[in-house]
Amino acid sequence: MKAIWIALAALVVLGACGGGSNSNTTSSGMQNVATLGTITAFGSVYVNGVRYDVSAASLWKNGRSVAQSGLAVGEVALVQGHQNLQTGQGDASSVEVEDNVVGPIASIDTMANRLTVLGQTVQVTASTSFGEGISPGDLTGLAVGDAIEVSGFAGADGAIAATRIARADAGENLQVLGMVAGLDATAHTFMINGLTVDYSTAMLSGFSAGHPADGDLVVARGSVFDAVGVKLTADSLQPAETDLREMEDGGHAEREGLITRFASATDFDVGDLHVTTTADTLFEGGMASDLALNVRVEVRGMFDANGVLVADRIEIDHISAIELEATVTAVDAPNNTLTLLGVTVTVDANTRYEDQSSAQVQLFTLQNVNVGDTVEVRGFESPAGSGAVLASKLERKPPSTEVEVRGPFTPTTPPQFMILGITIDATNASFGDVEGEESVNATDFYTMAVGQIVAVRGTATGSMVTATEVRIDHDEDR
Repeated sequence: MKAIWIALAALVVLGACGGGSNSNTTSSGMQNVATLGTITAFGSVYVNGVRYDVSAASLWKNGRSVAQSGLAVGEVALVQGHQNLQTGQGDASSVEVEDNVVGPIASIDTMANRLTVLGQTVQVTASTSFGEGISPGDLTGLAVGDAIEVSGFAGADGAIAATRIARADAGENLQVLGMVAGLDATAHTFMINGLTVDYSTAMLSGFSAGHPADGDLVVARGSVFDAVGVKLTADSLQPAETDLREMEDGGHAEREGLITRFASATDFDVGDLHVTTTADTLFEGGMASDLALNVRVEVRGMFDANGVLVADRIEIDHISAIELEATVTAVDAPNNTLTLLGVTVTVDANTRYEDQSSAQVQLFTLQNVNVGDTVEVRGFESPAGSGAVLASKLERKPPSTEVEVRGPFTPTTPPQFMILGITIDATNASFGDVEGEESVNATDFYTMAVGQIVAVRGTATGSMVTATEVRIDHDEDR
């Protein structure tokens, strides 16, 4: 199975984003497509803002054929198929998910929003989805020893920025996807970050030299793990790469991921994909000067003769600094908006949808949201200063009378202040700093909060929130 990490450099992709025609465009306007990104919704499958019909597609996860129900929102998928250049809609021939790591949790650091699995560091952010059965839907819903599967993007240091964490199925193979380092060809071992992989009895496939080499991107699977020595005994080992000779002239590529190597704005890598920019590159959500190590981007462009992606468009990921969890008071599905706490929230093709209510609707979209539902929204203010929110994530939750608000602090007259135009009454609230670990008095809070992101819990009456807990939130990686 083709791995999701560098396959885009070998496939013909998304001619619509670059404009013009090429040899891969048919008279019907359909073009070959391969795109790597996070699954944001179903019905069929949405990846990187495009809906792909999967009715005729083969679906794979961790080397196994699965039904559509075997895939989940938040998983990173490689979609291959065709896209209609007029409508922008696609037909998938295959959808493949390869988890970064599957195994037992060795440690959890709730303060740093981090855990380790099979020697791999996993970072949790606002973009992380949690699977059914993890309650609450954060690190506190997990325990050391729990078997989980993690999908996401590896950064420059090998740490995985998790897009989804779910409980592993009973009997599921242990798995790690990563770069070979410190190969010992005599002992038949190598390292993937903090994990030793013993491949002495593994079935090897796909290696041109018959064996792995330092720098290879591989998928190792097995069933025996030495937790003391942090060593996986692999049953199978294969390259996580695609032959670059499959690339065709004029092919376009689209890839979401973290910048893993950065020399300059004209010389950097996204995953293992070498990218360059030109004076004609269009930037969205930022500028060329915002590019840096571990910045999350979505890159589109064309390959040159050396296999370097020449980007015609780069979208820089926004930090989801806004969080709203409350009851929906209005839904306008035709205009892609909903309202809670008086704030207008807009969804678009890149919004990730999840249903954690008792209904557990897999094909969940805004059409399934009703007035009175409790939802959690993560996103950013758009346009800046408008008080409106563009949602990067919309999740329906079990009914609750408690509300949560997170956003930029706007001072008014104590004991009140505002967030996104929402009035917060903190008369009877407790105040905290550094994720609530340090208590502060009200006077100090109102001085310290200016220019900061503030998180609030409480109850709501209309668009006013009566706070029980208020804290300054210094976690910018949300």
